[in-house]
Amino acid sequence: MSPLDDPNVLRFGPWRAEKSSGDLTGPAGTEHLEPKVMELLFLLAREPGQVVPRDEILAALWPDVVVGDDTLARTVSKLRRALADDAKAPRWLETIPKRGYRWLVTEGPTVAPPKTPRRRWGVALAAFGIVLLVVIAGAALRRDSTPAGNEAQELTGRANDYYFQYSLADNEAAIELFERVVARHPEHAPAHAGLANALVQRVIRWPEGSTTAAASSTRLGDALARGHHRTEKARRQLQRALRLAERAIELAPEDTASHKALGFVKSAREDFPGAIRAYRRAVELDPDAWGPLINLGDLFEISGEPAAALPYFEAAFAAMARVYPEEAARVGPWQAELGLGIADRHRGAGRLDDAERWYRRVLELAPFHAATTGRLASLLRESGRDAEAAALCTQFEVRTGAAACGDG
Repeated sequence: MSPLDDPNVLRFGPWRAEKSSGDLTGPAGTEHLEPKVMELLFLLAREPGQVVPRDEILAALWPDVVVGDDTLARTVSKLRRALADDAKAPRWLETIPKRGYRWLVTEGPTVAPPKTPRRRWGVALAAFGIVLLVVIAGAALRRDSTPAGNEAQELTGRANDYYFQYSLADNEAAIELFERVVARHPEHAPAHAGLANALVQRVIRWPEGSTTAAASSTRLGDALARGHHRTEKARRQLQRALRLAERAIELAPEDTASHKALGFVKSAREDFPGAIRAYRRAVELDPDAWGPLINLGDLFEISGEPAAALPYFEAAFAAMARVYPEEAARVGPWQAELGLGIADRHRGAGRLDDAERWYRRVLELAPFHAATTGRLASLLRESGRDAEAAALCTQFEVRTGAAACGDG
């Protein structure tokens, strides 16, 4: 039996996986995978290009054990790390929100099909100012396996990496790479969406003639108040960004990232109703799209409707918790700050019990978050719980060597 016919051997790209030994061999050498990680790899590879539902994966990998989605998410994350794959711009393993996972290798030898039919299981189942920072440009599209498609994906992924550095030089690098993809691959929706985002970020964060971070804006409301978007040059850039986002939706009407980009553009153009519609569509397509949820809350606050904003912020926090196993690098910098903002809003509205609950919720995730520790201590003192506040501050100072309780 040749290796290509061996159901225990899987080859794709530069990789070779051997199920019996658990060895995955690739560009960096050989790594031993945990049994469940290897089983997941072979399970998905049996149906390249097809969505395998979460329930079916759980039943196949843990047939006699009740486990949750977190267990599966960690297993997926381990497989991605082994393959050096990026969840936002995957080459091998794509997450299909609320449904399951798809193996993207559709050409060349994979693994021999199982000898018995697979059972098909059914699918059960403030202004924060972050609006400028969390508009995610990555798209959940089926990947093009042609050489041209590979180039478009690679350059778009690199451009997105630059975009998320939030510096002028990196944003300009992102624009240059997105422009290159749009010119060479005009049907590649993620590049259109990404370029729209980067153009808006240029207008809002670095107003015309500004090259320093000190002159940039990181809060949408502040930027709009300063009128950065109203110069003739800014208007032209935003008009182009609008065309790009609309084109992205034409190319990929069911793509969350394209609708996110349209919402971002419309926000910068002060078309708040249009932005809200676009962000809501993004959330319809992916209920775990925490970026648009935050952006919706931010827009309602800018529009003077804080009561309507808070549920979106809380929904975004919950979505972050659900996707954290797969998006730790992107969720990590925002979740504590978001939770702190939610707590502050409850406190400002006089809902002190809710505020305390949210402060403590943040500290469960980030035990020594300085601002949250200070705000909670202040709240405890206001409630006459001085001893509890003092104990909280002392623990923080002993463990971190810094004082946090002056921030209230």
